Amino acid sequence: MFTTAKKRTQITIETSRVLIVRRMRSSRTWCRECAREVDVVDTEEASVLAEMAQPALRECVATGKWHLSESSEGALLICLDSLMKSLHSASK
Repeated sequence: MFTTAKKRTQITIETSRVLIVRRMRSSRTWCRECAREVDVVDTEEASVLAEMAQPALRECVATGKWHLSESSEGALLICLDSLMKSLHSASK
């Protein structure tokens, strides 16, 4: 009598998310913490990118997760590199 061998196949799928931001609202400026020129966005754009409401966004700004600077008009600007790094570490 023959026995049938059972085969088992396991498939592992790894995913990653890539977000490319090249909008008219981003600009480049010097980031003191990064010590180089970086793309920056205003708080409204950061809210959209981080998928956060303004109160949660203010909390992230207050905790120092993101590198901040100020425009010549006095608007708060967020370093896009620090924003993306914090989003990446939060998703792990």
